[in-house]
Amino acid sequence: MKKTFVHPARAPRLTRLAALMAASSAVALLSAPAFGQDKKAEDAKAAEEAAKADGLNLERIVITATSVAKSKMRSSVSVTDIGGDQVQDLGARSEAEVLKLIPGIRAESSAGPGGNSNIAVRGLPIASGGAKFLQFQEDGLPVVEFGDMNFGNNDYFIRFDSSVESIQTLRGGSAATFASQAPGAVINYISKTGEEEGGSFALTRGLNYNETRVDASYGGKLAPDLRFHIGGYFRDGEGPRKADTGALHGYQLKGNITKTFNGGKGYVRGYFKLLDENAPTYTSMPAIAGGSGGSVSSMSALPNFDIRTESQLSVYNQTMPTADLFTGGQGVANISNGITVKTQAFGLEFKNEVGGFTIEDKFRISKHSSSFQTQFWSANSLDGMLGNLGGASAVYFNGPMAGQAVTTANLQTGLVSQGAAINQQSPDMGHFANDLNISRNFDLAGNKLNAKAGLYMSKQDIVQQWQISERIMEVGVNGAVIDVLDAGGAALTTAGLTGYNNQWGGCCARDVDAHYSNTAPYLALNLEAGNWDFDGALRRDNFRARGSYAGGSAVAGGLDVNGDGSITGAERNVVLVDSINRSPINYETSYTSHSLGVNYRFNRDLSVFARISKGGRAIADRLLYSPFVDPVTGNLTAGLEQYAVASVEQKEAGIKLRGKAGGANYSVFATLFHTTTEEYDYDQTRVVGPKLNVKGFKADGLELETAVGFGDFYINANAVYTDQKVSLDLVGDATGNSTVGKTPGGQPKWIFALSPRYIIGPVTVGATIWGQTSVWNNDFNTAQVAGRSIVNAFANWQISDELTLGLNVSNLFNKIASSGGVGGPNTLNGQRIVELRPETGRSASMTLRYNF
Repeated sequence: MKKTFVHPARAPRLTRLAALMAASSAVALLSAPAFGQDKKAEDAKAAEEAAKADGLNLERIVITATSVAKSKMRSSVSVTDIGGDQVQDLGARSEAEVLKLIPGIRAESSAGPGGNSNIAVRGLPIASGGAKFLQFQEDGLPVVEFGDMNFGNNDYFIRFDSSVESIQTLRGGSAATFASQAPGAVINYISKTGEEEGGSFALTRGLNYNETRVDASYGGKLAPDLRFHIGGYFRDGEGPRKADTGALHGYQLKGNITKTFNGGKGYVRGYFKLLDENAPTYTSMPAIAGGSGGSVSSMSALPNFDIRTESQLSVYNQTMPTADLFTGGQGVANISNGITVKTQAFGLEFKNEVGGFTIEDKFRISKHSSSFQTQFWSANSLDGMLGNLGGASAVYFNGPMAGQAVTTANLQTGLVSQGAAINQQSPDMGHFANDLNISRNFDLAGNKLNAKAGLYMSKQDIVQQWQISERIMEVGVNGAVIDVLDAGGAALTTAGLTGYNNQWGGCCARDVDAHYSNTAPYLALNLEAGNWDFDGALRRDNFRARGSYAGGSAVAGGLDVNGDGSITGAERNVVLVDSINRSPINYETSYTSHSLGVNYRFNRDLSVFARISKGGRAIADRLLYSPFVDPVTGNLTAGLEQYAVASVEQKEAGIKLRGKAGGANYSVFATLFHTTTEEYDYDQTRVVGPKLNVKGFKADGLELETAVGFGDFYINANAVYTDQKVSLDLVGDATGNSTVGKTPGGQPKWIFALSPRYIIGPVTVGATIWGQTSVWNNDFNTAQVAGRSIVNAFANWQISDELTLGLNVSNLFNKIASSGGVGGPNTLNGQRIVELRPETGRSASMTLRYNF
């Protein structure tokens, strides 16, 4: 049956928001057969009224990281749903930007469309980057096992497109017992499965930036017991920032087919996904800092370089010479590709009821590979850079002034970068997961008890090679590469390189062949007794690490990389993989997680809940090259075994409420939380504080999610208060430079998001305003950076029942703001300079969407 769309200007009106809410099981009237136009109108009217009364989808069924599928009102967990339409209206330019709609999630989203964002939840630390304590899932299985793998964050391998029905996020609570390595949160992308016949085609074009994107999807029934859905996207251009290197190009294609049987009680589903894309990644850039002393009250762009629209990418720094990690042979690497990801995934899902038991199994095998190729910037003055390298002068290696002397006056911004040029390859980041469980319902004196036992098994491969060299270049639009000369005019660099694989103290000639497996049995009980819901679960993760790894070793006397018979420039500083002293990986660790929750429903519109939980997160490749793994045996170092797992404890209590007052419908979901964690932390790129440490954190806070609907006006308002402090600093205590009692850098007290929308006949206009209060620049709290807010706006014109024209503008007021903390301020050329990964400036796009 063809899917019917009701024009919003016609009575009864079915708004975009109402259509979104109507997807919940409690208002599934739209999925029933339509018997003529009157029936369709009645369904539309009922859906709209239900949506107005349930603005937060409190009747939607929770299917993410829980033992029993039940509504939010009866669940003792904090859950947020985001529908596909909301994401499209937001105009998110990256996966991390989508998460800004979710209370409790702190997403530093300025890394660009390729991923590599820092994501945290509920006061748990971002620590060394990535998403250490939360997991991205697609249809209930992780995309990759660990959220913070070096050069392999979980947002590399997932993309939102029109094949996604909704994104359901469960924070805290049962995430510790129904997912591995994710005690903080599970973010589940739920796919469309063809239950409603129809599809869409959309063309999006950047109006002030170079990007074209095509989205398409279609699903429906092939037979009464057979349905399918397929969808994906293709995009091409340079992304929301200027990048003349054309670094954005790729596609995703996802599909599934479902066969139902046993009277609808059972089904089997096949799944596939293809992702092939390279996308730019944006790194730190400099800005002028307002304020004085220990404060940064504002930030402004450098002359000749607008950090809102420009990037560190340059047509003069697309490739660099390399020295082979193992032989030292000369090569060339492209460092303008950004993040390149290739995925081929296949999965099966099965469910059936047999003899009173329900059996479920989900299986997926994913062949992932990726690379990270870009230039990092580190702002410095010309004199400062020359002093660092012992140089007397500098010349432009390429660009408009190639061969000319570099002076502060002829530099575009007066600044140079002495940063990392990265050519990192991950030929195998493959992942396998299988989750099998069996459950049964029991009647206990009229009460319902559900018992579930399951077994989760997974494997994560991390096969990588690192080539990271230091390169000198001009800070500016399409900055040129710079060479440094000594007092006699001899080159200290080669094509801007100060060495081969020499960055960060020669750390970064690496070869990793690591393989991690996990076996996790779990048990859960869920009791419904009148208005009470009790649940508890245990999980035992048994973690095993095998493989080997090798670090770098400097070649004594240098190496003639180009074979010209002499050792000059960067050839004097060559680091190659030390294959002779390769270290094994050969250890096991395990941990037990538990979670207990209770929910009481006073009536259909009010319930309260409380929960305590403890979970863990096994450390993967970030444990390598550290004292915690014995380099000779590959075992965990005696006496330090506990640091192979980061532990998280959480307590939470909340209220869910909806009602009507003064003609307005409202919904409220509020959760108080207390979290503590202790973790081993390693970040080779850290410049303030030790690169390796053991730290503890504690946080108290409030998550507040609200929705109000009045006539044709709707608003969602979210706010999160977090009081986070460092509670343990092993290195700081030992050196007399402790950060205990300090607020971690980049952590605001308040994060908020307001999303109003108004319907005017066939036009819907709206905005999302998100922001945060001030943050400290680092864990030592040496400078405070003022808070900020960003406004995104949209307008949709329903031209006909099938055709919609949409306009989206991100950062409407073109503000300069950091997505997290900042480096500095430092005085360079007489100016206070900070280094930050800035939010992208104003970017506008237009979308023409056809539904059929």
